[in-house]
Amino acid sequence: MTRTRLSPEVVLDACVELIGREGEHLTLGRLGEHLGVDPTAVYRHFRDKDELMRAVGDRILSAVTVELPGQGSDWRAVVVEICVRLRAVHLEHPTIAALARRGPPLNRNEFDLTEQVLTALAGAGLAPSEAALAYHALIELTVGSAALDAAVSAVEQNQRAREYRRWQDTYRALDPAEHPRAVAHADHLYSGTADERFRYALDRLLDGIVAGSAQRE
Repeated sequence: MTRTRLSPEVVLDACVELIGREGEHLTLGRLGEHLGVDPTAVYRHFRDKDELMRAVGDRILSAVTVELPGQGSDWRAVVVEICVRLRAVHLEHPTIAALARRGPPLNRNEFDLTEQVLTALAGAGLAPSEAALAYHALIELTVGSAALDAAVSAVEQNQRAREYRRWQDTYRALDPAEHPRAVAHADHLYSGTADERFRYALDRLLDGIVAGSAQRE
């Protein structure tokens, strides 16, 4: 068994690899075996498994806030870019993302994400209380959308389209006397892609945030 020189980054890399391959029920014994070290060696870098798992959840957020539109950019463009990236990493790493959904990682990348979104919302003229509520609404929409779409997004695109058509057929076959709207709108339900539906929801949410702020001025 090859012995690995440990560092926080090495431990996190191993966790991301193992969780992605084997699921979120990672044991320190399995981690130590993978790294070629005594499992207790992990405690030199993380106080306990909870801290380690929060760091793993934070790890996938590292790509969300890098190279965002620069200072002076439209606040809305910044928020949209962050939300699109956040949804993408949750879809790419669904098992690890589940760790972050248990609560905020409370680590550097999550702090940076929060700072960037709140700064953008302040640039839109929102008071601190409004910006905080808008922040939570945006994060909940984004993470919730990814959680709902994760299973379908994992399959090949043509299979995904067939699944959407099957769902449409199910609504279309309902009794129109009992569910007239569902039958009438069946062709439009689950139309387009999940990404397109998310962008529609995000745009409408941002429209509402702006409108609500303007009404209170």
